[in-house]
Amino acid sequence: MLSIVKKLSILTIIFVFLLTAGFGCKGLDQEQQAAIRPVVLNYWTVFNDISQLESFAAQYKALRPYVTVNIRQVRYDEFDRLFTNALADDVAPDIVSMHVHWLRKNQNRLLAAPSAVKMARIFKKNEWSDEREVVIDTIPLPSVRDLKSSYVNTVNSDVVINNQIYGLPLSVDALGIFYNRDILDRAGVPEAPTNWSQFVEAVQKTTKFSSQGTIVQSGTALGTGFNIDAAFDIISLFMGQSGTNIAQSGAIRFSDGLKDSDRSHPTFRALDFYTDFARQTKEVYSWNGQKPNALDEFVRGKMAFYFGYAYNFPTIKARAPQMNLETIPMFQLNPDNPSNVANYWVESVVKKSTHPNEAWDFVRFMTSPENVKKYTAATFRPSPLRSQIAEQQLDENMEPFATQALFAENWYRGRDVDIARNAFQNMVSDLLKPYGEQDALKRDKQIIINTAARVQQTM
Repeated sequence: MLSIVKKLSILTIIFVFLLTAGFGCKGLDQEQQAAIRPVVLNYWTVFNDISQLESFAAQYKALRPYVTVNIRQVRYDEFDRLFTNALADDVAPDIVSMHVHWLRKNQNRLLAAPSAVKMARIFKKNEWSDEREVVIDTIPLPSVRDLKSSYVNTVNSDVVINNQIYGLPLSVDALGIFYNRDILDRAGVPEAPTNWSQFVEAVQKTTKFSSQGTIVQSGTALGTGFNIDAAFDIISLFMGQSGTNIAQSGAIRFSDGLKDSDRSHPTFRALDFYTDFARQTKEVYSWNGQKPNALDEFVRGKMAFYFGYAYNFPTIKARAPQMNLETIPMFQLNPDNPSNVANYWVESVVKKSTHPNEAWDFVRFMTSPENVKKYTAATFRPSPLRSQIAEQQLDENMEPFATQALFAENWYRGRDVDIARNAFQNMVSDLLKPYGEQDALKRDKQIIINTAARVQQTM
């Protein structure tokens, strides 16, 4: 039995044959005939909503009946291997979803966006005839100037390399805080905190221990590396808010000046604040490395505050529909100069694509303002477009994420974010280990310096 995709491909070939054979288009020149030959685009994605992408592909086929888009969802941990093998075997996809942290690593595998594409448009000559005409349109793509003016700040910084655009986003996410209102009520916390000091107090009130000193309810999940999904981003956030210059011009800087400093160094302040939540001797102790995954604990109703992204909202609602769930923006040490971390994917065209013109046109179509609005509404994610954020701010649950997407940014623009992420996770794990006979300050300095050196190797 033929698959739907194969059927669509066959129907497309028959349709175009009929058009060019006299049943539709007559007297086409060579350029017009070439422009409506059947094209199949293969599109690999990771975390994008497949139903929305398939809807876009169907809409695009109605617009360009000679183009079929086949969509494949690839696991995050398999993407790099499969993509590398596909390129080596010359069977690479035409379009891929790329996390912005992957762009530098894959830059040589991707095709920068052209200034415009040429695409055929087929339409009826008039209402009294079935005869079709083919017109070739020149369609502009977003320019670097468009990115700077129309998109939130991080997009231009992330996707533009050597003044060329390597992908366009469907959404841009930023860190926010989810909380369980019922846990706060039971702990006597009448209002959600609005700053770090109030947050620390709320965590102490909502953390509960057994008679043996075991955590039975966590105020929050902070301090560790491997059981907190967004640990890398949260640590980066704390560093940024403490005034740490994490990286600059491809150089890792967060260990600069550490050898001659004490624990007042901005990097120390950030890491001490973060790890204190996992130190049993600290008043804010509420989490440790033996706890399950942080999101799982929050969904089970065993945690008051969870640091996550807007894309976590539908998951939490689906897994814990009874939870009295609310969201608040990330707290700021300096409200006049707010900071946050951006997390998002872009849609890119592969350099080896045999149909780069059609591939970039589909990316352009998919990431148009109209379709971005549909996608972000369906998936509960902040829009990358400035013109759409004001409307999203009217939703009380979306507002914290949409507003902070305006100033969220990325510092990591290296070639292996997984190594960098693992280095940060190991760093906090090592900082939490007992000191024994070691000099505490000296040991911790070396851990941070070694981490900086490990991350630098990936830049």
